[in-house]
Amino acid sequence: MTEAIGRMRARVRLESPLRTADNMGGAAITWTNQGEVWTEVSASGGGQSADFDTAPSTAAYSFEINRRTDVRAGWRAVWGARVFAIRAVRDEGGTRIELIAEEEKL
Repeated sequence: MTEAIGRMRARVRLESPLRTADNMGGAAITWTNQGEVWTEVSASGGGQSADFDTAPSTAAYSFEINRRTDVRAGWRAVWGARVFAIRAVRDEGGTRIELIAEEEKL
């Protein structure tokens, strides 16, 4: 086992959004399982945002996975009970891609 493979110790489920029409003329979003992948997870920053009278903190994470061409910003990664919104996909043409994500507080 190479060192690069050894670092990918976390298992996450990738999900894509599926918009379905509801009876009121709007739409509901459900999440479709796109498979599980091994990943290296690392915290990459944090911050605060203003939200009404509170200042919730946000945490940014990076997920390095083996190359997939279907992953898009707007998908999400589920790691145990934690949910991360994928904000960007960094693809430099190598064997792996990096998913830049923020943890969603449900």
